[in-house]
Amino acid sequence: MPCFVSESQLWLHLTIVACAGKVLPMAGAPLTRLGRSECALVSKRTGAAFQSACNPPTHSLGEASSSSSSSSTAGSTNLASTIRDSPNWLARFSNLQEHDILLLITPVVIPISQDPADTTDPFEPLGRAIASRHGKVRQVPYTQRNGITSTHLGFIKRATIIILCLALRRDHPLQLESAHITLAVCEAKPCIIVICAPHASDLDLPFPTVIHTNGYSPRALEATANLLFRERGRANMSNKAPDSDQHPRPKLWSVTEWNAEKDISSVWDLWTLNVSGISGYFSLDARTLASLLHRPGYAKHYTVCDPRGEEVIGFCATYLSYVDQEGEKLLASIAILLVRSPYQNQGVGLSLFSHVVDQLKKTRGVVRIQLGSTFPRILYGPPKGINLNQNWFRRRGWEMDKDRAGQGRAVYDLVREIPDMKEIDMLFPSPTRPSLNFRPCLDADVASVLAMVDQVCTRESKLGWFDQYSSLTNNSNRNDIMLGVETGQIVAAALTYTPGCGSAIASNLPWAGRVGPDVGGVACICTLETSAEVLGPFTVGLLGACSKKLASQGMRKIFLDGISDNINDFKRLDFKEWAQYKDVWKDL
Repeated sequence: MPCFVSESQLWLHLTIVACAGKVLPMAGAPLTRLGRSECALVSKRTGAAFQSACNPPTHSLGEASSSSSSSSTAGSTNLASTIRDSPNWLARFSNLQEHDILLLITPVVIPISQDPADTTDPFEPLGRAIASRHGKVRQVPYTQRNGITSTHLGFIKRATIIILCLALRRDHPLQLESAHITLAVCEAKPCIIVICAPHASDLDLPFPTVIHTNGYSPRALEATANLLFRERGRANMSNKAPDSDQHPRPKLWSVTEWNAEKDISSVWDLWTLNVSGISGYFSLDARTLASLLHRPGYAKHYTVCDPRGEEVIGFCATYLSYVDQEGEKLLASIAILLVRSPYQNQGVGLSLFSHVVDQLKKTRGVVRIQLGSTFPRILYGPPKGINLNQNWFRRRGWEMDKDRAGQGRAVYDLVREIPDMKEIDMLFPSPTRPSLNFRPCLDADVASVLAMVDQVCTRESKLGWFDQYSSLTNNSNRNDIMLGVETGQIVAAALTYTPGCGSAIASNLPWAGRVGPDVGGVACICTLETSAEVLGPFTVGLLGACSKKLASQGMRKIFLDGISDNINDFKRLDFKEWAQYKDVWKDL
């Protein structure tokens, strides 16, 4: 019986072969950096093409082969020119179909302005210029440190043509390794290498199709787009201002409620492009993201679509959660605000943000709006490592550069190895108070636990925590609540969870499970200790008890989320920073 292999199966096979037997996670899994030495395709289907790609006909950079369409921008000062196009891949841009996807892979570089307050992506003009000529463009950045990762592989798989930009920067050579890797895994798809450097004549560039761009100024990148689409009459932009239609003015866009079934694929693309692809953290597969967004009755999400093809170009996720056990006050969370790169600075984000804030302010009971989310905890707040235009938010009344609650105070997710039992006792010594002990929650404890949690949450403004305890006390997962009890009084509590426990807290806090399948979490630590100067015996003893419980469940690491106080004390206990956020909210 013949065996039919699907395209996706063939891709997986080629990826395994290319990486010398190392199975690489696709987009949505933790990032894996690829090395050039690992990329050696031997598939019969792609072997010849790959050999041609990595060993093109040799000729000098100024020489055009018989199959090359060497060209340059008009005029004496060339902003963009074709060094080589042996396989005639540039001709493909003249015959694009509507469904073809162009993948633009660009380096994370310092803006030309050198202004620390400038958070714009210098390669955004290239993405916009290409998007103005073709509707389906995906711009994915890569960093000097990580290079091409498994996230990029997922986009390369779906792309029709790949455009990889390499930038020559001070004290950093061109990342030619990234080009070698991209060519090795692109399955003979057209792969255009764009060299952004003042001069290219002294560079060894053994790639089939190479374009040289005089740096990465907006004009040079616009000239590159003209060259790709063979608009030679417009190619020399050195003495002309950019066309006004390439930089459209911001406008008001139509905002609609999202359609989960139709929009999840585009929203996941947006997440990967804007968050996990840049930071190297926060990688989510589409199913997990869909689960986090699906909160009937407690969530409303909104989209802005490209009127040309109904593709989602902007997305905003919002949630509501109860503040306390009274059930009258609500915390509103603006959990995600994402805009596709070619449409940024055109009013998409402002249209979404204004609509969402207006809707939340009209909702009865909302007393606070948070940038980020409590539960489900997608991102606690604006994360470190992802560019955020703070001036844009500041003009709208949001402070995020002060060391104060709600105005930019640092909040951390922490992780550490769980030591063996003997070391746990040394690291988290039991208090010298014989009347204090730690144990799981029992049925008889429920009322006292909720009363203590409500007291602490009110005192410390831990909004949304009460709901998490309440959801566990009503089912069989109540023993996932670890308690500190002294002379019959509950003085401390924390929620524990593992990736597969099935509790509400595990479904609301995804990141421990994304770190690894053997990572258990501890959340919402509440104690009656009033001193915020040091970790008290209730907290230390509680951490020890939680560590033992998670170790007994097969966990090897412990993950703490949303820690804002006593961070140095936690680090002295060998907890390592996994992520950092800004705590940003406004009371209404």
